Amino acid sequence: MQALDLERRAAGTLVVDLCEPCQALWFDPMESPQLSPTATLELFRAINDARPEERRTLPRHMNCPRCDTPLAKTRDLQHTTRFSYYRCVRGHGRLTPFFQFLREKNFIRPIPREELERLKSLVRIIRCSSCGAPIDLATSTACEFCRAPIAILDPEAAGRAVRELATAESSAPPPMDDAARAAAAVMAAAQFERALAREQAKRDNGFAVDLISIGMSALAAVLLPR
Repeated sequence: MQALDLERRAAGTLVVDLCEPCQALWFDPMESPQLSPTATLELFRAINDARPEERRTLPRHMNCPRCDTPLAKTRDLQHTTRFSYYRCVRGHGRLTPFFQFLREKNFIRPIPREELERLKSLVRIIRCSSCGAPIDLATSTACEFCRAPIAILDPEAAGRAVRELATAESSAPPPMDDAARAAAAVMAAAQFERALAREQAKRDNGFAVDLISIGMSALAAVLLPR
């Protein structure tokens, strides 16, 4: 686990643990809602940078790192967005996969049918964003292992979320107007398609492409330059 010192919304700091191989975050009680806008953006960058050579699939049964009791899979709701995590039944915190954290913060959406057809023309096999299993787009519209629907990073919604978080900071620049936001979304979408084509060209047909990682890289290049 990598300990990340992040800014708390009201005052002070908090520590979030990031597991790069298992692609998940550990939050102590109420830490996720207490993340400041700056902290949320720093976590977005950290998730984007976390690219292990081999992704470790989360085991079916996991224990709390604080008390060693079994974690319980829990479904939650943030506004109208459903997401899930694994919580300690004794209240010590929760383990949240990267994908579910991005859902919680409204960066991700299911892919509509018309976009799915276009995606099939660009790539054949993708990686399930929830469990990591391969999905053959020629035969499936959801993961055969965990039944999660195919999802992508939404450039427009994610761009809006990033800018809203950024402008919540007192030192942030003025918010983007509608035209600038739309242009940024178009640029991110174009970068996503170019990156997707490059990734597919490098892989054989048996390799699963990670749509969320590619989308995050494209969005970060446009909206979160270093």
